[in-house]
Amino acid sequence: MAVYNVLTQNVVCTYRATVCSKATVFVLFITGTTVIIPLIIAYRSYGFWIKADTYREQPDVHFKHKFIAVAESNQLDKPIICSNFWNLNSILSDYSHCSVVKTREEDRDIDGKNELLFFEMELLLHRTEAVFSLILFLVFDYKLYKYSAFQMESLAIIQHSSSLPGARFDIVGDLKLVQKQPLFHDGRDVSFNYSCIDEESTDPQVFNLQKIIKEYVARNVSTAVTNAYPLWTVGRAAGAPFVISATIYYPEDTILYKPGFWQVVKWAWVQYLSVLVVIMYITNKIKAYVFGNHLISSFRIVPWKKDV
Repeated sequence: MAVYNVLTQNVVCTYRATVCSKATVFVLFITGTTVIIPLIIAYRSYGFWIKADTYREQPDVHFKHKFIAVAESNQLDKPIICSNFWNLNSILSDYSHCSVVKTREEDRDIDGKNELLFFEMELLLHRTEAVFSLILFLVFDYKLYKYSAFQMESLAIIQHSSSLPGARFDIVGDLKLVQKQPLFHDGRDVSFNYSCIDEESTDPQVFNLQKIIKEYVARNVSTAVTNAYPLWTVGRAAGAPFVISATIYYPEDTILYKPGFWQVVKWAWVQYLSVLVVIMYITNKIKAYVFGNHLISSFRIVPWKKDV
């Protein structure tokens, strides 16, 4: 009658040694090596501890209906200014050229967050005036919710110049977050939620454009208009206003943040474990070879069962 295998079992041999023996020292050395080497490899291969990570979020942005527009004309001693800051208007009331200002924000996907801003203004000019450059400051309220509850007042600074006198200026761009430091992974962060332009002071130096830009750019977290497409149109009719039109989108942005403790540990453990498995396989083969070939003295115990 034919015979075939119905079950296969491994015989596990046990090796024993006294506490004060070469075998014990060898095992301790191998065990320490197995634990430490993966740690060294994972750490030295960069990225063992995550110091910063990124995620995607669409910010909650609202235009605060505050703006300053300054245009330079062929009459250098008479700046063309349009603003709704009362203190600036009181200081430079003789230079105000505001006529019409139109703003509209749209929530196209009806998710409770605006997607874009339409901004348009007209600057009244004299017949002899011609605009060659301009700078526009738009003030926004910028919020994030996904991790830390981050809120700040930010600016969109738009600047353009031309050698030809303009009739209108159009620009389309994205309002993007600019970070010099990562945000916190939780909690509420309002460290940058202060006025970019002082609304109370009547000191003319408060509205020094170079000072405003310098202080704003020095912030660790700010916004800027990127992916911008400006269009300068010439041929203004006599007596017609100079038109500024801006379409600013609020797209989903990549946010840099500091991971929390558990995220750091989870990522470190995955890297450590992936190396540990390989090192354990190698060290187990080494131990099996050393004790199997009696390179170090030990007691070998083989299990025995009486055949039934």
